[in-house]
This record gives sequence, C-alpha cells and structure tokens, in this order.
Amino acid sequence: MRIRERVLLPLALALTMYVAVAFGAGKEPVVIDVRTEAEWNTGHVKGAVLIPHERIGAGIGAVAGDKKSRIYLYCRTGRRTALAFDVLKKAGYEDVINLGTVENAARELGRQIVK
Repeated sequence: MRIRERVLLPLALALTMYVAVAFGAGKEPVVIDVRTEAEWNTGHVKGAVLIPHERIGAGIGAVAGDKKSRIYLYCRTGRRTALAFDVLKKAGYEDVINLGTVENAARELGRQIVK
C-alpha cells in the first residue's frame, strides 16, 4: 500500500464517520403509538413507545429531544396521528411521518404487532 493510500483511506473513513454522526445517520427512528393505554395493551408495534396523542407535546422530549429525529406515528384509524403530527410539526420536529393505523405501521416498518 502506498503512502497516499495509507493516509487518504483513514482520512476518508474519518470524514465519513464525522458526517454520519453530525447528520444523524445510523440513529434509530422513534416509533410512537398515540392511542390509549387500553388500546396499546391489545397489541402494539414492536419497539414502539406509548404517548397518547393528547400528551404528545409534553412527552415527546423524553424519547426524541433532537428535533431532527425521525418520528413515526400510528393509532387505530389515523385521526389521532394527524393531531399528533400537527403538534410535533408546530413544536419544530422536522422528520415526522404519519403511518396511520397500527397494521399499516407494522407493515411499513417490517415489525411485528406484540401484546
């Protein structure tokens, strides 16, 4: 290996790592169930967290302090996700995705529904 390759390859790798960390690459998205606790207990997407839609503004900071975090929302019909979506966007969250129903969220994310 030539000197140029021994110097440039580590620099390129370091730059790639810096960009990944600086721009959030590799961060796990946050999946939020905005239904009630009773609905959650009937089945929810694996890895999701429960924050009922009426508490999303107060509870989001505990799971996504970075306003650039990717956040997926779901509920039973999609109505409450739309409400939560609006609250998060108004609060400055940039990457919020409304997945609609729990079944659609599981399908789109490739995750199981667990109880």
